[in-house]
Amino acid sequence: MRYAFGKAISRLGTGLCLTMAMMASASAEAGDYCRTISDADAEKLNGRSAVVADIDGVLGRYVLYDYGPTNGAFLDEGITFPRDDAALMLNIYHRRGYAIVYMAGRPRQISVNGESMCEATMNWLHDNGFPTESADTLLLLRDGDSSVVDAEDRGTAMAEWMGKHGTDLFISFVDEAKSRFGIVPTYGYVDSAVVADAFIAVGVEPANVFTIGNKGVPRLGYRGTTPIVGEDANDGYTDHVKSFVVPNVPVAE
Repeated sequence: MRYAFGKAISRLGTGLCLTMAMMASASAEAGDYCRTISDADAEKLNGRSAVVADIDGVLGRYVLYDYGPTNGAFLDEGITFPRDDAALMLNIYHRRGYAIVYMAGRPRQISVNGESMCEATMNWLHDNGFPTESADTLLLLRDGDSSVVDAEDRGTAMAEWMGKHGTDLFISFVDEAKSRFGIVPTYGYVDSAVVADAFIAVGVEPANVFTIGNKGVPRLGYRGTTPIVGEDANDGYTDHVKSFVVPNVPVAE
């Protein structure tokens, strides 16, 4: 996760809500997963090649408040907006057979506009056109540290916490999905060295870890990762979809 600037806002809670069958489960059996996973869905997920994607700053951009950047807008008000063609990109991966594993450092136990963080996040993904089919996607969130949950500026506190602990958090997310479903993390999308380190550690080839925004990495091509660069502070994935995803991503094995 990383600070970034933006131009437009999409508000949660105003679009189509998911059915209860797709909603989060708070049961102990669910672990970090934001919904219960049926045996049938688990079987379909088993052994799949997967795209692992951070959400904050990667699929959605941060919001500019009073001429100062913040990543707390989603935590406090459920506000973010998708990067250009982020949903299109992941739908192409999905149609080519890849499982999609979403994850974020946002604290699971925080409520957003009357919804749990799991519900709010899943609804945002669904309402903005991202794949959310239960047999093909996972969303992982974990209860946050009190230093974030109780902070006056939770966005800044979350960024600081992630800077110290984010690599371990994201490694544990992917390792959990690998252990339970045997997924094979094949492509990764990040905006920080913290999460790039995690995805490389769990087995994504560095060249298949794509960095966007690039303010959260010390240099372009960090550890052999592939930067997505473009005009206007890397609005999104339009060129990446055209130049890489469509011509180069094979159908998943």
